[in-house]
This record gives sequence, structure tokens and C-alpha cells, in this order.
Amino acid sequence: MFSLPLLKQSIKANWVLWAALTAVMSLLCVQFSAMKMTQGMMFEIYYGMMVVILPGVYVMVTANKLLASQVDRGSMAYVLSTPTRRGTVVATQILYLIGSLLLMFAIPTALHAAVNAGSPITYADAAAHVTHVVTAGDIVLVNLSAFVACALMGGICFMLSGIFNLSKYAIGVGGALVMFFILAGMLAMFGTMGGSSITFLKSFQYLTVTSLFDYKSILLSTTVWLPKLAAAAVGTVATLGIGSAVFCKKDLPL
Repeated sequence: MFSLPLLKQSIKANWVLWAALTAVMSLLCVQFSAMKMTQGMMFEIYYGMMVVILPGVYVMVTANKLLASQVDRGSMAYVLSTPTRRGTVVATQILYLIGSLLLMFAIPTALHAAVNAGSPITYADAAAHVTHVVTAGDIVLVNLSAFVACALMGGICFMLSGIFNLSKYAIGVGGALVMFFILAGMLAMFGTMGGSSITFLKSFQYLTVTSLFDYKSILLSTTVWLPKLAAAAVGTVATLGIGSAVFCKKDLPL
């Protein structure tokens, strides 16, 4: 059960940020996949960083606006003064958060698949001594894995938005966690680039949820990415559930 008026309100309040970040993701995706000089960096730069950083910023800001910010501003009092129940509110906001994030990934995925059909990228893994011609199926699976990992970050931020009544706490803690996850993921990535002096950075992969996005496993046709995908999905459901339960039961300053 969800509220169509509330869904429209959420779209209206967040579409500018969504459109801007989706446009940037799409442009970067097309540029990296279409230009010969950047195709070699497609997975290290775009899939290695951009598909986590940009959606991470989106879920950090949006999750806060869906619950905590409205409670803080007092607009939630108006929403709940109507026949709309708290369970309907959280269901609607989760639908918007996950649906908009899914669409944010779907557009670049379609663009990458279209460009790749005309100019396929060959992925090379020097450590595994493997080269692989990227297919449309690979692109879909890579983006699906990235989406679920980012949905977990969104779930964490939504949980905090449901727990805190003050926006500054929800976005402060959520933003700090998202930025830490992104930074730790980048440090872990640098630790895999070779050179004994930086291999210790690989340990950062155990401190971030972004390590649950494993595009290398998909491109190397191994199954390592599957349990990581499952863990991210379970974590997403759990955090969304916790945030919803707390919001529905806590006292609100209405």
C-alpha cells in the first residue's frame, strides 16, 4: 500500500538532484565506453568509482529528505493529519527511493549496452591473465550488482532517517558513513593496483559495503559476486525494515 499524492510529492522534491546525477552518470558512461582512448579506463574509473560515488550522494541526500527532514520541518505533521498511516508513508518513501535509484542505473545501463553493441570493450585482468570481450549481459549484471550495493547505502541512510527526528543528525551520520564507505572502497581499489608498498590498502575492503560490488568477478565469469550480491540485498531489506519499524513506533514531535 502506498500513497500516490506522497509519491508525487517525493518526485517533485527530489527530481532535480536525480536528473542531474543521472545525466552525469549517463554522460560519463557514454564517454568512457565510446572513446577508444578511455575504453581502457571504463571499469577502473567509471565502474570502479563513479557508479558508487554519484548514487551514494543521491541516496545520502534523498533518504534524509524522505523522513527525517520532513519531521524536522514539521511537514510530516501535515502528511499524518490526513488518513495516511505511517506504514503507508514508509512504504511510499521506500518505493520512491529504490525505484528512483533503479531508474538512475537503468538509463546508463541501456546507453552502455547500446554503445558496446557497436564497439565492444575488451576487459583485461593482468593478475588473472584473462581477457574478456564485454557483452550486454555482462553490462546488465555489473550494473545490477552496483545497484544493489548502492541500495544498501540507501537502506542505511533511510534507517537513520527513520531513527532520528532531526535532519542534522540523520544526514550527518548517514553522510559520514557514505563518505567513509566510498573513501574506503577507493583505498581498497588502489591497493589492488600492484606495488608492495600499497597492498596494505586492500584491507579497507573489509570496512566498506562497496566491496559487495565485485565487477571483476562478473567479468572473469566466477561466482564470487553472487554471495556478495545476496549479502547486499539482505542488508538492504534489513536496514529498510529497521528504519520503517522505528519510524512507525517512535514518538514524533508533531
